[in-house]
Amino acid sequence: MVFGWTKKKSKESVGPTGLERQVTLAEISEILKEKENERLPRLAERSMGIRERVDAERKNIIQIVSQLESDNLKVDNVDKHLKMLIERSKKTVISGLRKETSINFAKTTKYSEIANLNNEIGQMLKRIGDILGVNTKVMHIFARKYTDKLKHHLAQIAATKAELQKIVDDHAAYESSVASILDWREKIRSSKSEIEEKNRRLAETKLEIENYTNTIQIQQQEINTLKSKPAYQEYLKIKKEMESLQPEQDKIKYYIDLQFSKISRPLGKYSYVSALDKPIKKIMESLIENPSDTITQENNNSIIEILQAVVKGVVSGNVSVKDSEKAIEQVEETITRLDEFLRMKDDLSQKRRSLQDKLNIFNIKDLEEKEEILAKTIDAKSHAESTISTLEKEIEEATKRIPQLTHDIETKLGEILSSKITLTVQD
Repeated sequence: MVFGWTKKKSKESVGPTGLERQVTLAEISEILKEKENERLPRLAERSMGIRERVDAERKNIIQIVSQLESDNLKVDNVDKHLKMLIERSKKTVISGLRKETSINFAKTTKYSEIANLNNEIGQMLKRIGDILGVNTKVMHIFARKYTDKLKHHLAQIAATKAELQKIVDDHAAYESSVASILDWREKIRSSKSEIEEKNRRLAETKLEIENYTNTIQIQQQEINTLKSKPAYQEYLKIKKEMESLQPEQDKIKYYIDLQFSKISRPLGKYSYVSALDKPIKKIMESLIENPSDTITQENNNSIIEILQAVVKGVVSGNVSVKDSEKAIEQVEETITRLDEFLRMKDDLSQKRRSLQDKLNIFNIKDLEEKEEILAKTIDAKSHAESTISTLEKEIEEATKRIPQLTHDIETKLGEILSSKITLTVQD
């Protein structure tokens, strides 16, 4: 048999007694403070009684240890090796129990001291149990009457310690409840502040939407007025004429690209062996890449110089082609057609400039600015409407939290005060 004692736990039931009490958020802290001021003296008084009972059992154990010390346990006639074992165990038990029972427990006027007392008694019981457990065979065989007495008093201490453990557990649960109540109270206050702030933002956003709506109406009216003017209709007609020039531009580009495709091989090969100046060489690279855009009055002389150099390269053999005569003929043909290409491009540019000048009949920038403002305002209004939807959802969620938090506080505070609590969420 080993030494041990059973800890019994019981759960104290608390709940409303039928008394009703109305409480505001602002009163909660003071109510809880008053309740704690009532609880702690009672806890201290109960723990002092427990301490005294443990002290009394401790003194009984000291007396038993003294009796054990003076008893030779009738080991004179046993084997000397067994005798040594018995005396060693006896000495270990006596010194260990004296050490553990010589502790004077501090007074318990605060909850922290009550918790410390509970811990000290628990540690004492554990260490005594360890000592007796190691020497259990010797004690049960040769010191049975002392063993039974020690078990009895240790069981009494364990039962008394269980009462103290319940005090500690109950107060820990009480502190947890208090912490929860204060946390829920702050969440209610936070939710109320959130609702107030979001309602303010909601009102501001709705006012913004009204302003956006007015701006949209004004801009739309002004845009419609501008578009109804004859000058705008003439402007659109001119723009359409300008767009009709695109096929002509594409045709010119086609003719030029087609002509330069005929000389792409000698021109491309010449670009690798040429020793032209850097500006002209850059024009040549552009001419190979995009001849239609490169052919301009400004570049004409340089282009002629490049093409003549290509002819010389073919003639000298520096530029290798399959049919040199044909290549020379096509390059020279290209040179002769440069004026034609320039004239075609100039005629197109003249037509475009003429139409561009006519566009001044209507101030298109004014219309574009108003359309830009309209587009930005419509986008801002849409964003504001989305913000309203979000705010309304958040307000609804915060509003729903408050009744649940209120119920939680009423329930938990009711348990603490043994009353039916009605909480008013207005501070």
